[in-house]
Amino acid sequence: MGFPEKDKTEKFNFSKSLKGIHMTAKVAYDEYKRNKIITASGVELIIQLYDEVIANIRTVRPILARGEKLSFDDIKTKGKKLNKSVNIITALADSLDMERGGEISENLNKLYEFINVRLLNANLNNDPRMLDEATRVLSELREAWIGIVRQEDQDKQRKAEHHRDNESGVAYARNERGTGAYNRLAIKT
Repeated sequence: MGFPEKDKTEKFNFSKSLKGIHMTAKVAYDEYKRNKIITASGVELIIQLYDEVIANIRTVRPILARGEKLSFDDIKTKGKKLNKSVNIITALADSLDMERGGEISENLNKLYEFINVRLLNANLNNDPRMLDEATRVLSELREAWIGIVRQEDQDKQRKAEHHRDNESGVAYARNERGTGAYNRLAIKT
């Protein structure tokens, strides 16, 4: 028993094959992104959202920096990317727990408002400097959240070491600074 004979007149369609490979890669990438979101902590999601906004700004900035009349495609790209960015920042602001977050939530809310105003002004006035200001604030916020993730990772490692040392009978002094509380204070759970 062998394989069925292929029609010798059927030609290999290279373009169709590449399209299939591209679609398979896109599906795999989309699945990777979906899994990355599903498995991320709250802080990691915030960082991913900041990264998305920064990537959108990096796409739009060169378009605005050219300083020439924008083509239809440029206007479409600019509008799509900046609108998506404003929606992300608005969602982050809406997720703040103003009661439990206190001053931290109030400050984040003001920064998110600042970023959105800059994004909207950049879109309306084709001003790349507005994008630079938004990027600067987002980058600083991103670094702060990364610091929180690092601190939480260090705390988890200390707890694991403490648990391991306690099981082996070794005394271990624990630092009770309450680190990692920013996430629980500033974001609705």
